[in-house]
Amino acid sequence: MFLAIKEMLHEKLRYSLIIVLIFLVSYLLIILTGLATGLSTLNKSAVNEWHASSIVLNSDSEGRLPQSFLSQDNINRLPKNGTKISQYSMLVKSKGGLKENAQLITVDPQSFVYKNLKLTSGSKNISKNFGLVSDKLKDDGFKIGDYLTVANSTMKIKITGFTSNATLSALPVIYISSDTIQPLNKGVTNAVLFKDKLKNSKIPNGLKQLNIKTFINKLPGYSAQQLTFNFMISFLYIIILIVISIFLYILTVQKLPNLGVLKAQGVSTQYLILSTLFQSLVMSVVGVIIAITLGEITAMSLPSEVPIVIDTNNVVVTGLGIVFMSLLGALIPIRQIAKIDPYKIIGG
Repeated sequence: MFLAIKEMLHEKLRYSLIIVLIFLVSYLLIILTGLATGLSTLNKSAVNEWHASSIVLNSDSEGRLPQSFLSQDNINRLPKNGTKISQYSMLVKSKGGLKENAQLITVDPQSFVYKNLKLTSGSKNISKNFGLVSDKLKDDGFKIGDYLTVANSTMKIKITGFTSNATLSALPVIYISSDTIQPLNKGVTNAVLFKDKLKNSKIPNGLKQLNIKTFINKLPGYSAQQLTFNFMISFLYIIILIVISIFLYILTVQKLPNLGVLKAQGVSTQYLILSTLFQSLVMSVVGVIIAITLGEITAMSLPSEVPIVIDTNNVVVTGLGIVFMSLLGALIPIRQIAKIDPYKIIGG
């Protein structure tokens, strides 16, 4: 690919401008992908930590946990290996004046859900009026031993420990026992989680089983949020395709006389096509590497309030996608190269 490299070094400004454009679009793409991943994680990380396969809710709840209420009779008719959970959204505050909107989630200390929760500091204790709290509250200044007062009530919850990946619908989760939440929700059970999917015959009338992926998609605003980001990301891929196509096409048209001379001297069409593809590959790879590097730096420098996650798998997929679209964009100028008639170009 000597010809391709020599041409790029000779026309530094032109090719540098294309690399800058690829870099800018790639950088925006990586940041958007990071934000989409971060917001997705913020909405569902607690659900993932439960390691449940399915959830049984009231059939009229539309898959929404706070809208689901299970009767004791229905709970008794379900298999006994499930984990009953309740959700209660409320503002909590500490004696030091710290305030935070949070999700109170009840779990049984003997359940598989509780056993799967990862302790990062403190002790794993959710006895009455004790709570295992999301690390997000720790980042906000709450400490082990602090008492959280639940707004509009006299309930106080002592922080015994912190757990990682504990956010639901973008709010930190506080895990407590059913005895603790009794004064607030009068013992209501919102759903039952199961490690393995149940047969339909085991689900009583009036209840509905959802797999966890479906349940996550029904979280308030989750699907609309992800759809919006996916649309923007897809549009940026199209922009990369158009940018590469236009610039390479213009460059190809400008150097048609030179290409005609090369063909007349015996340089094959295949060699010229491979040279163009190589140039597209080099420009896209350089642009992507710079974009990934700056994206990582941006993610580290942003405050923790910005939910951006630069995931390695997503970065690899995004980078390969950009390179692929760049190579695809080179097909239009390649067609122009294939049609060159050296005799017409040099006036024969």
